[in-house]
Amino acid sequence: MKGFIKTSLLFAITLVLGCTATKTPTNETAWKPRYRIQAGLNKGGVTENTDMSVVPNAQVDAYSGATRTGVNIGTRVQLPVKRNAIETGTDFMFSSQTFTYNDPINSFVGERKLSVSQFMVPVAYSLGLFKKNHPEGLFQIKVGYMAQFNIIGINSNSANLPHYSTKAFSNGALFGVSSTPFTLKSGAKLGFYIEGYRGSRAYTDFYNRTEFEMPGTSFVKYGVVYQF
Repeated sequence: MKGFIKTSLLFAITLVLGCTATKTPTNETAWKPRYRIQAGLNKGGVTENTDMSVVPNAQVDAYSGATRTGVNIGTRVQLPVKRNAIETGTDFMFSSQTFTYNDPINSFVGERKLSVSQFMVPVAYSLGLFKKNHPEGLFQIKVGYMAQFNIIGINSNSANLPHYSTKAFSNGALFGVSSTPFTLKSGAKLGFYIEGYRGSRAYTDFYNRTEFEMPGTSFVKYGVVYQF
């Protein structure tokens, strides 16, 4: 995970250095801040360990996780920087997850259900593409950072489950693509977004230890953008 986040940050710095060297827009092409509302579906939340070879005495099917499709909604603002933008805002995402334990060797058998609510603040550099008829770019490629505040509700159907702990805060690297190709009569724009995230852990137990690399937080979310 550390290598992934380091690579992401290097990529972001490269984009910033490359794009800030462009010519400052004239009055004809300059654009003002853009305000957006976006809403859609997502898969993700807590990322569980799937490598049982690192767990003492655990069989291949000793532990598994399943995530249902969740929902997300957010507000964004794009602030112009030269010919591109810094994007920030606030997001909310909800996910339902189930961890299944089938490990009699370690005496853990049962299910643990998680209700994961996450309030998030992204800060990303947005690189606009195809600007001839769209000052902000017909497509925007975003790379940056996201901070998360996690509220994790847990319900177990058995007492024979491992002790767990959760963290309220997590953070990591954010990538995304968005576009608003449709202009409404009111002047507002309509489009879509796709975003992916990989970050630090929010949940720990016997199968998701701090020394394991895989556990963390992640998501892929997508939906509709309304820009006004």
